[in-house]
Amino acid sequence: MFKEKIRMLDKKLHIRFNSVGEFNMPVGKRDFNGSIRKNLLAFCEKLKNKNVEFINEDFKKFKIDNLTPEDFCYFDPPYFLGDASYNENNNWTENDEKDLLKYVDKLNEKNIKFALSNVTQHRGEKNNILIDWAIENKYNINYLDYNYNNSNYHSKSKMNITEEVLITNYSI
Repeated sequence: MFKEKIRMLDKKLHIRFNSVGEFNMPVGKRDFNGSIRKNLLAFCEKLKNKNVEFINEDFKKFKIDNLTPEDFCYFDPPYFLGDASYNENNNWTENDEKDLLKYVDKLNEKNIKFALSNVTQHRGEKNNILIDWAIENKYNINYLDYNYNNSNYHSKSKMNITEEVLITNYSI
């Protein structure tokens, strides 16, 4: 298949920081407990035996020329439809969304595998930019079914459907 070399190209981190840049809180309503610690240590142990490189950098600064078809890129950008703290002040705009999708298309042209986490629907809105792009390019839209009971944005309203997806240029 492809080398286990992962390049994380992400505009924002999924942990929160306060106004002076110190770690503030994890995603959702979870504390760093014994179970999470155990899983993290097991994950780190597996990484020791693999050729894995994590790069957390704005995709606009990362050169595609550095990649080969043996690489894999995973994207988990701020969700265009989201209203999380990282996206409160227009930190992820329609132009950013379109730029990322063009960047991912360039990866596909170079036969570099990618996976893109996102939402196609959130709180009654649809991300038609993302949906149309995925369909037009014949990418695989994998619908994820997760329970968000421990997340800050969890809502009991049936009207507030969130449709989370993993879009790939390969079959899962």
